[in-house]
Amino acid sequence: MDDNISKIKDKVDVVDLVQSYVKLQKAGVNYKARCPFHNEKSGSFFVSPERQIWHCFGCGLGGDIFGFIKQIEGVEFPEALRILATRAGVELSTWKPNPEYQNAKTRLLEISELAAKFFGKQLHESTSGKKALAYLKDRGLTDESIAKFKLGYAPETWDGLGNFLAKTYEPQHVADAGLLAKKEAGGYYDRFRKRIMFPIFDLNSQIVGFAGRIFPPSAEGGSSSGGKYVNTPQTAIYDKSRVLYGLNFAKLDMRRKNKCLVVEGNMDVIMSHQAGATHTVASSGTAMTNGHLQIIKRYTENLDLCFDADSAGSMATERGVDLALARGFNVGIVVTSEKDPADYVRKYGTSDFAEKSQPFLEYFFQTTRQTVDLASATGKKLFSQKLLPLVASLSSKIEQAHWVNEIATALKVKDEIVRAELVGVTRNAQRVTSDDTRDTLHDTRPKLDVFEESLLSLIAKKPSLASTLAESERAFLPKTTDLQAQFVALKAEEYWKDFDDAALDEEFKKLLNHLKKRKIVSTLENLEYEIKQAEQEGDKARLATLVAAFTETSSRL
Repeated sequence: MDDNISKIKDKVDVVDLVQSYVKLQKAGVNYKARCPFHNEKSGSFFVSPERQIWHCFGCGLGGDIFGFIKQIEGVEFPEALRILATRAGVELSTWKPNPEYQNAKTRLLEISELAAKFFGKQLHESTSGKKALAYLKDRGLTDESIAKFKLGYAPETWDGLGNFLAKTYEPQHVADAGLLAKKEAGGYYDRFRKRIMFPIFDLNSQIVGFAGRIFPPSAEGGSSSGGKYVNTPQTAIYDKSRVLYGLNFAKLDMRRKNKCLVVEGNMDVIMSHQAGATHTVASSGTAMTNGHLQIIKRYTENLDLCFDADSAGSMATERGVDLALARGFNVGIVVTSEKDPADYVRKYGTSDFAEKSQPFLEYFFQTTRQTVDLASATGKKLFSQKLLPLVASLSSKIEQAHWVNEIATALKVKDEIVRAELVGVTRNAQRVTSDDTRDTLHDTRPKLDVFEESLLSLIAKKPSLASTLAESERAFLPKTTDLQAQFVALKAEEYWKDFDDAALDEEFKKLLNHLKKRKIVSTLENLEYEIKQAEQEGDKARLATLVAAFTETSSRL
């Protein structure tokens, strides 16, 4: 594995890699940009070609080429290794997938890509396809959006796609991609017919499946239509519980905006992106699953749900809100005045989406309160039955306590009664498996905080500052890993380059005083806790000692 890493690092330059995702500007010997991982006005994100590292002085993230791919693509190290190996043209020597499976997966991806081209040609060149294209444009889609999302049209024929792909692939392989279905009497037929086709992409923008919307809309419910939407079934490359429509286009802005907006359908996603809400995805009509939420949490913990007003009430139980709350997401809701979010975006744009967002539990609490009679026993029971499962899902005990109090106030009962009811509610949070509750993207080694890093970088910039430290003050100089030492050197090189000696001395004193104060405050908090314990235990001697220590420590502030 180490040999693989060395080969990849020799062939992939950090500047070239980062520049393929972020616009960099030359800044002396280094490169500078606005950080792709958090919102900022001025660039705190630096890339060092000499050290082959990147680091943001604002949010503190940093690393080598592998760390960058993990963060920007939202993947773990093995996948980052595969992505960079492909980029470098390196064959991994100690990790080799099953060749048969890999060949089959590659074949399914090729079939899906070729099918998308077939559907795209039908949309622009066939008579029925041109009508579908006119419909899409009438709904507000631009040529750019249609091309970006690779929209297409499946003709009404039973064997159009099958015959087209039969020139290159066996029918069984096309069926394995979810594009053909078997006839009872033998043979195959096209799964998608007379439908506007929405290719579904994986994180790396490879087509893994399709959603087909009946066209014209009046054909919905017809004997051969199969319903308004038909989706690719589960295949070796498509798992609907782990794929979010539009995520390949949304992932960078989800990081930048620190928020994910979930809408209902494919059109809603495209219209939102077209209007500038490029942090929007859809679960394609299904409830949010643990798999969906695990992926979203790689990018943000702030989740907004945007559905029409009619579905807002049922959303709590049908859209996976309980799972999101259990995972610690800050769940908000955006209720639109239009039946379809895509129609709302077309009329009003998305500029006010952020302002329309409100905490989901607050919204659900108020709307539920308006729909039941809290003066009756039945109304109180219904109210608690709707709210308590969501409160039970909350990962924060403090948040739970808040809603217990709110519910008790609304019902005009004591908190203890609501808590007793809460104990009997099945915790949906148990549905979140223990192995995927943590965000494992970040390095588990202790990180330097911004003050420690700054102090060390000042000393790196002006080594004589270290000699001014008293013995007790040297405790504020933490040990660093090799990578952290590189971050410190980069900060010394870039952050302090315009400071003269007097300014460096002043900043050093400020940082040192801040760290001292922080240490004293931490000591006082611990002493305060111990004093309360001594009071409860009635230990007067220990209490007197602790109070004296608290007084002496306070004076040092």
